[in-house]
Amino acid sequence: MKKWMKYFILMLCFTIFISSLIACSNSSNSTEANSSNNSITIAETTSVDSLDPALAYESFSTIVVGNTIEGLYSIDNNDTPQLAMAEKVESSEDGLTKTFTIRENAKWSNGDPVTANDFVYAWKRLADPTLASGFSFELEVAGIKNATDIIAGKKDPKELGVSAQDDKTLVITLDKPVPFLENLLSFSAFAPLNQKYVEEKGESFALTSEDLLSNGPYKVADWKAGDNTIKLEKNPDYYDAENVAIDTVNFQVISDSQQALMSYENKDVDYAPLTGDLVSKYSNDEEYHNSLGIFEWYLMFNDQVEGLDNVNLRKAIAYSIDKEQLTNNILKDGSIPAYAQIQKGFSFDSTNNNQDFTEQVDKEYVYDVEKAKEYWAKAKAETDIRSFTLIYEQDDPTIANVAAYIKSQIETNLEGMQIELQIMPKKTRLDKMKKLDYQVALTRWGPDYADPTAILSMYTSEHVSNYAGWSNQEFDNLLNSAATTLALDSAKRWNALQEAEGILKDSAVSIPLYQVGDSALIRSNIKGLVKHFTGVSFRFKYASLN
Repeated sequence: MKKWMKYFILMLCFTIFISSLIACSNSSNSTEANSSNNSITIAETTSVDSLDPALAYESFSTIVVGNTIEGLYSIDNNDTPQLAMAEKVESSEDGLTKTFTIRENAKWSNGDPVTANDFVYAWKRLADPTLASGFSFELEVAGIKNATDIIAGKKDPKELGVSAQDDKTLVITLDKPVPFLENLLSFSAFAPLNQKYVEEKGESFALTSEDLLSNGPYKVADWKAGDNTIKLEKNPDYYDAENVAIDTVNFQVISDSQQALMSYENKDVDYAPLTGDLVSKYSNDEEYHNSLGIFEWYLMFNDQVEGLDNVNLRKAIAYSIDKEQLTNNILKDGSIPAYAQIQKGFSFDSTNNNQDFTEQVDKEYVYDVEKAKEYWAKAKAETDIRSFTLIYEQDDPTIANVAAYIKSQIETNLEGMQIELQIMPKKTRLDKMKKLDYQVALTRWGPDYADPTAILSMYTSEHVSNYAGWSNQEFDNLLNSAATTLALDSAKRWNALQEAEGILKDSAVSIPLYQVGDSALIRSNIKGLVKHFTGVSFRFKYASLN
């Protein structure tokens, strides 16, 4: 009996010991997404469209490119440009020649040094109209010599104003001084490329993690085009690797906000965006964060369609939409009504106490049913159009509700007008808009750099992203003056941009609807994860874990 009892006690102790080990193991696994192995996991709502810097158009794609292929500048947590691949820059007296010295210890993940030619090759490739990059216009905005004519097919890409004086000396020649050049050059489209590597890979370049090189703080691992997960691993060859605190950044594409929240609660992700009712539900949570987002949604008209080019019709529609009700009762996610073409909180007047651009212009199209009816009466006398098709994308589930709301508002307030809704993939919507093969679209813009021209320039007559097909010579002249003769006169330049915004407003070709709210749950032990208003949204180099 004593032997049996002794045996029983030993087995009981052993069982308790094993159970405790299993419990510890399960506890460790439950927090894996949060801090195990010094990694974080981010929920993203859309997939990567490309990791080719010239073709990476989606915000998520630019985040991946911006953290793996570093350009001349990066942006720190104070939104200040910092030299990255360049260790020094010199400017000519007239500001039209910039000479950059590339870091001696900058190298690609295959061991090749980063050279001045990597930038020359990448930027000429970006300018080449045969590539049809959605960001080629950034070269024009940067004022790089001959960019405009090259993109228009009037000059050879070889004539772009960028050259390699030697392996480590890059010379940029500008047509005009650009006051925000440093900020602009930090964007992912200006990333360098290893010419030999890209040409060896050919059509397979950037299609998998095995077909990519990195010179930035992270490198892509375990990914191929179409995947809904992507991993960034710390790049040991990065010149400043010792100051990169987080070893691994994982991304999980989760389009549904409710599903992302469940993943957050299950500790599968550490950053989860919130939309709709979830915002108010979690607004008091200690891990809840909210700010204005970079994107503004618009109702854009195709000015080339007969009837839709009628300004009175467009103004009638603009006044018929209650934006306050849209943001407060339909979206309910921290979004705010938009009453200007420029987003609130990203562009400020340095000559007037840093006042926000949106506070200096008149509000655009505040809901007013009587005005809507007045303009509708004028429009009916001028055009026979009584219906149109509104296209919108299926990728963001909230947009279907916005489209239905707009249809209801217009049909209720403008008697006799009928709206047909047409849903499609985002890529299809963009393709239709580029070809001007649409009538009216729900679309969004987000600035790539901190200046009003990031939005306004897209409405100039020859701009590659002028999806409205709208043209106004006075507007074009003001934007041109702001980029040339007034470039160094801050006060006059700012006034010209405000005047241009007024012309665009009066055309009603693009009606501001709302600026998105950026709400998310973020683990409390993640520090320094700043979401930037312009350019690359996240720079993980500056983040850390407690």
